[in-house]
Amino acid sequence: MALTAICAKINAPIFSIKHPEAFQIGAALPIPQPSTLVGALAYCLGVYKGTGTKSLEEVRKAVVIARAKLLKGCTVVTPVILRRFRVLDKGLEAKTKGEVAAFEKACSALQAGDFYSFKRTIEMELMDALYREYLSHASVKCIWVLRESYESKLLYLLQRLGDTESLATVIEAWSTDCREAEADQIDTEYPFTLAPEVLERIRGDYTTLKMCDESRKLKMYYIPCKKEISSTPSGIKYFTYTTTKVEIRLKRSQRFFMVDDEKVIGGQAS
Repeated sequence: MALTAICAKINAPIFSIKHPEAFQIGAALPIPQPSTLVGALAYCLGVYKGTGTKSLEEVRKAVVIARAKLLKGCTVVTPVILRRFRVLDKGLEAKTKGEVAAFEKACSALQAGDFYSFKRTIEMELMDALYREYLSHASVKCIWVLRESYESKLLYLLQRLGDTESLATVIEAWSTDCREAEADQIDTEYPFTLAPEVLERIRGDYTTLKMCDESRKLKMYYIPCKKEISSTPSGIKYFTYTTTKVEIRLKRSQRFFMVDDEKVIGGQAS
């Protein structure tokens, strides 16, 4: 099977990829998970071809593996309290039959000059607050290994990754050759998932987290990155992620892909 690959370098002043087992985005992943990358490519293809969400199934069939890594540098984990106005959804709902919706109550109070009731309705009934976790000043390289060729310029249509408040800009996109191989010793900077009976040893700093694979199945991934506690000159502590490379020794050969002279692990051993 002839394979190809497209890649993108993405700068994200702030971005947040929800941990699959977290409520809302109380905990964020350090990198985009495979299912997020599949969805991102499907969005780009849907916009380019005008097919919308129908492109998702096409992309799922075309993608062999999708991976991302943090590029060099320090990425800061930033918790925030996000306050949201819920006018367009919660404000138009009536909890019981005959009840006046909150937005309508607020409009009536404003028209009557009752600014206290208007303010109270907006701030108490139409607003909520959530704990969110964001990564800031991140630079990410994304790789899609494909069964069929897609133009890399599609990736410039990408507007965001993850949460709706995330910001992402595609700085560079390119196509590259992809070669499939097997080995029992592999070094990589990209996340991978392996069965315990296959893995013998890992050398290097890494983090283990559950992420959704390309088919949205929840799996345990090894992510080559180091999470540390750093401090400002005034003593304020904060978490950071730094990319690393790990060396893996396997009990039997495992498939991997050579993309841009980098090794990306995926699939099952033959």
